[in-house]
Amino acid sequence: MNVAEAPRRGSFGSSLLVAFGWYATVTTAVFVGLVGVPENPNRDCSVIFACLTPQEGFALAAIVGAPVLAAMLLTTLAITPLLARRVPSPVLAGTLSVSVTLGLAVLAGGFWQAAR
Repeated sequence: MNVAEAPRRGSFGSSLLVAFGWYATVTTAVFVGLVGVPENPNRDCSVIFACLTPQEGFALAAIVGAPVLAAMLLTTLAITPLLARRVPSPVLAGTLSVSVTLGLAVLAGGFWQAAR
């Protein structure tokens, strides 16, 4: 008998782990990139936030970026189940959910910039 199989669906948990892995990878890369930049010996400290230590700069970026990252994580959490139902690969579903979230964040940033 020729029985058609039900389409294989990706796991929501695995897709979410892939998405959170992307966030962890990018956050780690930004941290390593910021810490690895040598200081300019001729810094002009007349500009606000120009003379922060790397630790102070990272703390400031974390304070400012935390709400944005939280909004992106919540958006990814909402998008991932929709994609995991339709995409058979958890890796592809997680990567697509982060990509869609990033696109929405860029779009929201563009609207915010235009409104200023």
